[in-house]
Amino acid sequence: MARILKVGQFGHTFTRGMEEYVKTVEQRTHHISEGSIKLWKSITFFVAFPIIGLAMANCYLKHQEEHSKPPPEFVHYPYLKIMNKPFPWGDGKHTLFHNPRINYIPGIGYEEHH
Repeated sequence: MARILKVGQFGHTFTRGMEEYVKTVEQRTHHISEGSIKLWKSITFFVAFPIIGLAMANCYLKHQEEHSKPPPEFVHYPYLKIMNKPFPWGDGKHTLFHNPRINYIPGIGYEEHH
C-alpha cells in the first residue's frame, strides 16, 4: 500500500539529493572585487546618466516641435467619428480625455487654433 505524505513532507520528495545544488544564502560565496565596483560605478556615471540626459533632451525638443505645428486638417470619412449616443458628461460631444488642440469634434471642428 502506498504511503500518503503529509503536506510538509511532499516538497522533500522533489528536493531529495539536491543538497549540494541548493544552498542557503550563508553557504554561497561570491566575492566582489573592488575593480568591478569601480567599473560599474564609472559606467553608471559616465555612460548611463549622459545617455538618459540626451534622451530627455531629445524628448523635450520633439515635444516643442510638435506644439509649434498647427493641427492636421480633418478629413471627414463616413466610418470615423460615429456617435450612436452622446457621452454621459458635459455636452455629450467631448470625450473624457478631450484635448481642444488635437481632438476634432464633428459639427464644431477644432476648438483651439494656433
